[in-house]
Amino acid sequence: MQEPHHRDHHHPARVALALATALAALVASPADAARFVPLPSPVAQLSPEPPLANGATSSAESVHHRVHASIAVDISIDESGAPFAVTATQRLDVRDTGDYFFTIGAPVIGARAARGSESRPGYRTGAIVWAGFDPGRRILAAAVRLDVAKAAPSLPLRVTRENGTTILENTTRVSAAAFTANALRPQLLSYLHRLAAAVAQGRAPLSGGAEMTSTPVPERVSVVVPLMVTGRIGGRHVSLVLTGRAVVPSTGGVDLRVEPVLHTGIGDLSRLDGRALLALATRASFAVARTRQYEEFLGNPDPAGPSTTRYLYRTEARRTAAPAAAARAPGRSWVTPLLVAVGLAVALAVAGYAWARS
Repeated sequence: MQEPHHRDHHHPARVALALATALAALVASPADAARFVPLPSPVAQLSPEPPLANGATSSAESVHHRVHASIAVDISIDESGAPFAVTATQRLDVRDTGDYFFTIGAPVIGARAARGSESRPGYRTGAIVWAGFDPGRRILAAAVRLDVAKAAPSLPLRVTRENGTTILENTTRVSAAAFTANALRPQLLSYLHRLAAAVAQGRAPLSGGAEMTSTPVPERVSVVVPLMVTGRIGGRHVSLVLTGRAVVPSTGGVDLRVEPVLHTGIGDLSRLDGRALLALATRASFAVARTRQYEEFLGNPDPAGPSTTRYLYRTEARRTAAPAAAARAPGRSWVTPLLVAVGLAVALAVAGYAWARS
């Protein structure tokens, strides 16, 4: 509903200010007006998983526990490189006094307390559960078996065999929506320095933004987590940083350790203009966000707490069910018929005696 016309006559200053503001907006071009635009978040999920099954959550009465999470994921692969078993051992170093109730999302098919745990985990469909009281510091460690079909798509490395070689493929790559534009340097410089400091100190980084001086243009950015791969394939030593695909001339047994490498790519910023700084800030934010996903394979109930994950790939023999013992063919043994005959004779004698006494 429109306001009564007479109200404009009682507020001439307000009308004049509104007209002046509208005129300024019409005169100013997009290139002349700097606009604040948020940068991509360095803690965003760039894909639904990892962490598995929506990660970890915490419920407690007025207590925020600081938690350091470390995870070792063991992947058993067959001779072709296909994973057939995935287990994970998660260790939560929980600080601060008070009750805790943690739910760790995961496609769990079995769980037990791992060595050094000061409590026993519970588990239900889709989660590990911890509940208890922390006197100031408590170690919670669980060894869990995971559903291979649900866990394997979130693993960072794929192993295949081809023509007498072993192929290692980084599977962390994802495409993310971003934008490019001209931008003012000061806010971008400040954000990049804060991001680098947070990564160096193991803290959860904060989001940021910058003033754009041109219309942002959408683009797609390819994001991949560098993987430090060390170990052996057959008799051949492996040590490399993998961002794509590597071919190892061996088809022997695989014994590899895989660790995400957090690299922001921030170097000398003095010669970069605003557009180049924006591109660097975008790539650095995505790199941190994607690496955090693979460092939190099972999540951390403390969103600001540090997490590390290492992945261990080993060739092992698939376990097969033992064949059932073959049934003995009838007539092959004289013991069973003899026992049956004796049983019948006894039964008949008892029945005859009973009849005679009746």
